Amino acid sequence: MEFLGSDTWMATRRHRVPLIGGGLSLLLLMLALGGCTTLRVASDYDRSVSFGAYHSFAWLAREHVGTRNPLTIQRARDAIQAELSRKGFTYVPDAATADFVVDFTIGSRERTQIESYPAPYTGPWYWADRAWWGYPYWGAELDVRRYREGTLAIDIFDAHTHRPAWHGWAKKELTAADLEHSEEPIRATVQALLAQFPPK
Repeated sequence: MEFLGSDTWMATRRHRVPLIGGGLSLLLLMLALGGCTTLRVASDYDRSVSFGAYHSFAWLAREHVGTRNPLTIQRARDAIQAELSRKGFTYVPDAATADFVVDFTIGSRERTQIESYPAPYTGPWYWADRAWWGYPYWGAELDVRRYREGTLAIDIFDAHTHRPAWHGWAKKELTAADLEHSEEPIRATVQALLAQFPPK
């Protein structure tokens, strides 16, 4: 599965399911599956690392497997390198001469979002005194929506100790435009994520 730049587009699917009575308790558990509609970023880091001593970086040597679109990987790599350079860090091809090394993972998966809201249910009806009579019952409806969520994680390791120094991740609900024109969404995601590096 691809985060951005996939050659297929899975449209958001939505349907409603009626929910009456005891099903509300099940709903509360299912709400944990809620998705995000905007870009979310977060990071963590080793408090013992002196990030002020970092001036140069290199890429961690590894292959990104399981990715159907190699352009996605290349665009993410280019965006990360460009953003780190813009922040004043110098890229060096040899990891042995760098202060830190960089790696990343990028992908996507289908998620499910479930919301509920009251829905009036009237009945039963019966005939009396030459008129129809009934009473309302308030149940609930489930709004079930499936969508694709993209994730990007960036990891920075100290080149001398080989220990992890910083980890950041970003999540976003992908649109058709994100998938068809992935270069700009990837760049914007990388920029938002690396705004938290180095930590202050």
